[in-house]
Amino acid sequence: MTTATPKKNIVIIGGSCVAIAAALEAKKTLPATHRIIIIEKHSHFHYMFAFPRACVIDGWENELFVPYTKLYDSPDKGQVIQALATNITKTHVELDRPVEGFGTSVEYEYLIYATGARHPEPGNLNDHDTKTGAIQRLKEMQANIQKATKVLLIGGGAVGLELAVEIREHFPDKEVTLVHSRDRYMPSYKYGMHEKTVEILNEFGVREIRSDRVVVPEGGFVNDFKMIKVSTRDGKEIEADLQILCTGMTPQSDLLGKLSPQSINPANRLVKTKPTLQIADDAFPNIFTAGDVADLEDVKTGGAAWQEGILCMKNICKLISNPKATLATHTPMAPQIFLYFGVARGVAQLKIFKLFVITSTFILKRFFSYNILAGRAWDWLGTPLSKETADK
Repeated sequence: MTTATPKKNIVIIGGSCVAIAAALEAKKTLPATHRIIIIEKHSHFHYMFAFPRACVIDGWENELFVPYTKLYDSPDKGQVIQALATNITKTHVELDRPVEGFGTSVEYEYLIYATGARHPEPGNLNDHDTKTGAIQRLKEMQANIQKATKVLLIGGGAVGLELAVEIREHFPDKEVTLVHSRDRYMPSYKYGMHEKTVEILNEFGVREIRSDRVVVPEGGFVNDFKMIKVSTRDGKEIEADLQILCTGMTPQSDLLGKLSPQSINPANRLVKTKPTLQIADDAFPNIFTAGDVADLEDVKTGGAAWQEGILCMKNICKLISNPKATLATHTPMAPQIFLYFGVARGVAQLKIFKLFVITSTFILKRFFSYNILAGRAWDWLGTPLSKETADK
């Protein structure tokens, strides 16, 4: 009587775009000797690209949280376990709770560290682990915006820009002020992105303050809907009864830093990364990283994270076949982005052949959808979106 050889694990910490791209690539290329184990504290995949709109328009929030349950049809091929990774050793990832079949740790032969970064809500909903809790938080944001009369948005990145227009489009009686620390929006892209963005902000009546910063009180804003005067560093005063932070990200690199302090860039807390996407620590050639936590040239977008996840998996498969294989190297993704400005406006930077092209509403309207194309995430995870599946 023979016993099957246990599968070796490729563990991915974090269940966002890096993990999904790597998992789908593994279905095509991973040898039968291995399986994928994704460790993710959220019960559902968060389609955060639509969160700015979901903070304003209600009734479809359930479409933005996709169950992981159909990603694999057998634990022998792969599994997503809902748990928080609390420690990484040379051989195991330790968990905050016991998981059936694993206990409180998961052994790995290869690891992809894809923990991403924290953003202020509503940029992401990192602290809401269940679908119910995340939807409730979006509904709270909707209620706050409906109740407010003067909204202050702090930060003019993609979230702040999209949220400003959504509020003005659906609540034109509300005053919206957007404060941005730089003199232009989307500085990683061509200047035309800024110009078209300003044009749309003006069209919707968004008040802009650029090249200035809001003075955030210690402990943050109370948001009790009392009208207050918020100061900027340049001495301006903004009257608002709702303040929403849409500022930058904080890399979630501490967990890896405990195992490999030298792989953390002290200047920005990102994970120093080799061109092969292995971490920059020769003691751990079996640990890769990608996405918002990785110190790479790419602009931090879902598309860039997706491509990095694919490369991680391709190189891991090469090493499984031949530990001395020459690995593929990362080429920074051309900076491309699509900003949704309300239900019928948009600005994008696209690469067409070798040229970067700035385009807007007329060309982009075929890509518009009320849920910001959330259906694609359901397809990635093996559960096509429908009225029935949206409630799972």
